[in-house]
Amino acid sequence: MKTALSMLAATALAALSAQATTAQETLKIGVLQSYSGMTALGGTHTDMAIKLFQQKYGDTPGGFKLQLVRRDTTGPNPEVAKRLVGEVVTRERAQILIGPDFTPNTLAAAPILTEAKVPSFVTGAATTGIVGERSPYSARTFFATPQLCKPLAAYAVKQGWNKIFVVAADFAPGHECEKFFIAALKEANGTLAGNLRTPLSNPEYSGYIQRIRDAKPDAVFIFMPLGELSIGIVRAINDSGLKASGLKIMGTGDITDEGYVDAVGDAALGVITTGIYSTQHKSALNEEFVKGFMQLGEGKHRVGWSAVSAWDAMRIMYDALESMKGQKFDPDKFKAFVYGHKFESPRGPVQIDKSNGDIIQNVYIRRVERVNGVLHNVEIETIPNVPFK
Repeated sequence: MKTALSMLAATALAALSAQATTAQETLKIGVLQSYSGMTALGGTHTDMAIKLFQQKYGDTPGGFKLQLVRRDTTGPNPEVAKRLVGEVVTRERAQILIGPDFTPNTLAAAPILTEAKVPSFVTGAATTGIVGERSPYSARTFFATPQLCKPLAAYAVKQGWNKIFVVAADFAPGHECEKFFIAALKEANGTLAGNLRTPLSNPEYSGYIQRIRDAKPDAVFIFMPLGELSIGIVRAINDSGLKASGLKIMGTGDITDEGYVDAVGDAALGVITTGIYSTQHKSALNEEFVKGFMQLGEGKHRVGWSAVSAWDAMRIMYDALESMKGQKFDPDKFKAFVYGHKFESPRGPVQIDKSNGDIIQNVYIRRVERVNGVLHNVEIETIPNVPFK
């Protein structure tokens, strides 16, 4: 009798366990990126990185069956992002987000994600204070503005480029980058030749170019978001003859991102940038990543920051879900694993800060060169483990 009861209890326990497993099998992942407009390439590269990652590692980390729910943010558009995040979280019941992209979109999403306790990965916004402080369930896999905007000031002065003109896009990350660079330039005993801000839509560069020319700087430092703006400003400076006259062009790596540098063309040659990633980074992991990405895109797409940020978001997500194998998904346990997590990325070593989920990573000073006939950002100096402040 006891044996029969034991068998019955074991059967019931197995059934309950099976039900629990079934209940946690499907986990919806919201992917909110730009799939249209001038920043559409970011969404394309995010999707390619996710597909490449899942080809290698499958789609059931920790026993959770992942279901992707995609939405098009159309670029930096906080009203659209807020509506889409609400839709994905409340109606689709997504439990993790990759995105949304851009600082305004990330800020618009923060209250919704915080209230719903939905972890997210910031893969395309750089402003400080938007991870942890504004969204306590978020982790950044992109970069924080100071990481790229501070180092070039001291580097420029060391090269003898003492008089610098600053050009920044007129939105929060641009304002912040301008502030950090100017402060670092002053600390390095350099001179600010002037600064200006350009609109995010349809800027006419001729008037700006004249202001740079009149200031007679040694170099110009540029911060622009990925896409048409970064392409346009570098080409405009080159076409004006300023570069040929000896003006040095430098900036954050957005202006020569591998996904867009071919569109910039020879105007990009010799441009110095700070960056978190280059296809030329020397590691076995990066070589495998670049090869897989190029094969997936049939050679039509170069690997840019959007791709590596999405790849690393998937890496962290999979590691966290594996840590919860056999358990019900718990956003607090997920966050506890992610915060403080260290891993090797195609970009190099990465750590998610334990206190607020921001990123600590190497920053590389790069120069655009032709390698086997192709434009690449070649790393010429490494600044290890750069903090996010």
